[in-house]
Amino acid sequence: MNLNELRKTRNEENFKYFNKWVLEFFKREALRDIDRLDEFSSNFGDAMRPAVSYWNPNRSKHAEVYWLENYVFKSEVSLTNRVCNAMAVKFVGRPTLTLRACDTHDYNEIIDFERYKTDTKYYEWINTNLDENKWEIPVWGMTQLQTSLQTAARNYVREVDKSDENFKLSHMIRWISHLDDLGMTKMVTDPNNRLKDIVYWLKGFRGIGPYFSYHPPCNFSRDNDLPHIDEDDDVCTIGPGAQRGLEYVWPDVKFKNNDIMEAYILGVRDHQHEFFEFENDEHDYYKMNLERGGNLTTFGTEITFCQFSVFLDIRDNPVAQQKRMLPLRFDEYFDIADVLQKRMNPSTLTEFFG
Repeated sequence: MNLNELRKTRNEENFKYFNKWVLEFFKREALRDIDRLDEFSSNFGDAMRPAVSYWNPNRSKHAEVYWLENYVFKSEVSLTNRVCNAMAVKFVGRPTLTLRACDTHDYNEIIDFERYKTDTKYYEWINTNLDENKWEIPVWGMTQLQTSLQTAARNYVREVDKSDENFKLSHMIRWISHLDDLGMTKMVTDPNNRLKDIVYWLKGFRGIGPYFSYHPPCNFSRDNDLPHIDEDDDVCTIGPGAQRGLEYVWPDVKFKNNDIMEAYILGVRDHQHEFFEFENDEHDYYKMNLERGGNLTTFGTEITFCQFSVFLDIRDNPVAQQKRMLPLRFDEYFDIADVLQKRMNPSTLTEFFG
């Protein structure tokens, strides 16, 4: 989609508000990186306080990506364990999943899915740790879309076990192990497959849906052994949050299917430095917050619209804002390892995560 069409079809008043929010969001995160948050002031009220978290369009600043790059995507870790652990943490939401599963304070200890499939005692140990959660370690992320995954995992276990039990966290790991038996690692690691092939394969499983068929595979672009996967490919499965963001900027466009939404996302990505209207110094903050020469990727563009819709949802809701309060720097997230090492009491863990 060309720049003229993007401009011609947008609502100018809504666009100016969105444009102003993007600048403030990117400036906030750029100042965070250089320890100058004291210079930040918000024009959007409490919903843009530095401690109110949003997903950064730069995925290097995501806790899960930091965890993957430092603990999972390593040569000594098998491809099966890289793929399955990456999927597990994305499906659940937080890297603390592996601490809970392995009853450890060490992020280097991840779930050994190969052993999980063959060693009955290990299988039972992992499942027990996940379900008992004796240290009360929170693992779920903030997206409301995880309920479809929970239902799919529960239904798989019900079918296998011939039971009617309610969802348990161990069901998610069992289901992911089953997906791998159906060819997930082979699908991801085949150099002939691109991001879109993996997305369409995952989307074929009931319960995964558009959001979780797209976001987890994008993580694999951070694994140096999987150069055929790129989050900047011309494919994007737009989630409901990003759709609401698109509908705000282009209220007269009928975003009735993913192809139309994808065209707008790719159009903004391709013309981002002309589409957004920033002054020179403002543009510097925009570029400071991003990788790849200061450019939004396809994934980052979708995230930008998604997080804008999150802001719209919480801007007048102090309770919702409080739920999104996290440590000011994502690397503080990993202090939980020290907390566990000292075996602090469960109430302290709960207080730490909020």
